[in-house]
Parts: sequence; structure tokens; C-alpha cells
Amino acid sequence: MSRHIEDRAIHRHGPGFLRLAAACGLLVWAAPAWAQAAPQPSRTVLSEPLPVAKQEVALTFDDGPSPGATRQILDLLRSHGAHATFFVLGAELERFPGLGVAEAREGNEVADHGMTHKSLPSLGKARMLYELRATADLIRELTGKPPAFARPPYGNMDQRVVQTARSLHMSVALWTTDTLDWQTPGAATIARRALQNLKPGQIILMHDGGGPRQQTVQAVGTILGALDARGYKAVTLAQLVQDARPSVARHVAPQAPSARLLA
Repeated sequence: MSRHIEDRAIHRHGPGFLRLAAACGLLVWAAPAWAQAAPQPSRTVLSEPLPVAKQEVALTFDDGPSPGATRQILDLLRSHGAHATFFVLGAELERFPGLGVAEAREGNEVADHGMTHKSLPSLGKARMLYELRATADLIRELTGKPPAFARPPYGNMDQRVVQTARSLHMSVALWTTDTLDWQTPGAATIARRALQNLKPGQIILMHDGGGPRQQTVQAVGTILGALDARGYKAVTLAQLVQDARPSVARHVAPQAPSARLLA
């Protein structure tokens, strides 16, 4: 079974892990030491559309960076005045550090997807911490900014994953729309899946690494054009969280946004 077939299979079990996190009382916000630099999201699990008043959505890309797809996606984002969040693998970021720098330099968000795409709940405490912390340290080193979000590989999580991310001053961010672009169903299908239930505050999942991503690149062009036509704007996940609470910008340590666990 390929990594991405396994990935999507485990994705389907995500809500169960989220309910476990809720039952264990993990929705506790704690301000990170570096929160003074900019408003940061709460310590919670983002898994539903955020209540934003603006016509905004977050495009997110996992498993990169990769020389082909990531560069092309960055070009498309730039041409539409849009931004996205890239959940990078530390091992790929080590291979292609310039792409991580370019993502941040162009106003996109670089977030944590672990070092080696291991299923985090299967790991011991030390290895889980390494997977997230080593990637976070590399992101900070390259971009000058620590990541605000972690997305566990496969969407596979338990209370230890949430606690470990929180200890590193990150929120766990999943998605609200999965395009299943890993299936390479065609660019038109990927775009349709991203847009068919479009509403403000959505977090849309795609990939810029981990396999051939030319269909995804083509779909991104279509998606961005459709967003423009419908009066929507693609923003970073941090921007989406900030816009979910008008008062966030007034607080050094913001209140938790209205993001709920899947019921």
C-alpha cells in the first residue's frame, strides 16, 4: 500500500481521534512565549469552517516542498494575489530549503507536518517530539518565524499529539474539504471537489509533494480563478483564524477562535 493510499484511509478515521481529544479536555488555550510578535491562534484543533465575515478560505498543501509543484503553485498564488499554508515535511525542507524560504518570503505560511511522515500516535514520546520539534526548528531557522500550526500525517492523532503540539506552541489543524488529489482523478475533478461546497472559512486540503502533482497544479489555477470570480480570497490559515474574531488583532494573547471539534 502506498503512503498516500494509507494516508487517505487513515484520514477517514480522523473524527474519532478528535472526539478522543475533546473527551480528554485538550481544548485549553495557552499563550506561547513568542505571541508578542503577532496575533497567534488558540491551542485547539481546527477541523470545521471558521466563522469569518469575509469571503475567505484557506488553501493548504501537504508533503512538500517539491521543486516542480511547489514553484508552480507559488507562481499561481502570486499571479492571483493569493496566499496559502504549506504543511511541510522536515526531510523535504532540508532537501529544498530555498522553497521554504520562498514560501514565506511571498507571504505564505509555513507549517509543520513532521519530519518523516510517520503516524505520530504510533511513536514514543521522544520520537513524536522530535518529529514535530525538528521540523518547527527548521522552519524557524529558514523563515525567521515559528510555525503556528501542525498537521499530523494521515490526520492521525490522539491526546499526546495535541499535547505535544501545544507544548511547542502550535495548534493542530486538519481540514474541512479534502480534494483527494492524491488519487490523481484529473484537474477538473480536484477543482470541483474544492469548490462544490464553497463557503467562507473553509480549510481546503491538497498536496504539493509526495507524488506527481501536475493535476493539482492545474487545479489550483482553476480554483484561484473561480475564487476570484466569486469574490473570494485565498488567505493563510493564520489570517483565517485571525479574521474569525474581529477582536483578535487587539489582543497580544488572543481569545480562542470559534473552531469546534467534529461532532
